[in-house]
Amino acid sequence: MSEYIKPEKTIWKMADGSIFEGPMAELPKSGASKIAKAGVEVSKEWLKAQGWADPSKKKAAPVKKSAPKKKVETKAVKPSEDK
Repeated sequence: MSEYIKPEKTIWKMADGSIFEGPMAELPKSGASKIAKAGVEVSKEWLKAQGWADPSKKKAAPVKKSAPKKKVETKAVKPSEDK
């Protein structure tokens, strides 16, 4: 038996084959086909067949360790008495 998922956002398949998640008002191009409606159960097999990748299985980008920051020295400068 296949697994079902309730997407949080509506999933659209663009004319060029790319996938967009969000409301119709935010579609970058016209001519998209709705493949899943937000809040309605959809088969994961169907979504995979349409080219959608499960976001829960995506790996997060590795966290880069930043170099330790050097402490900035503040030196007091005496005001010149040329006035």
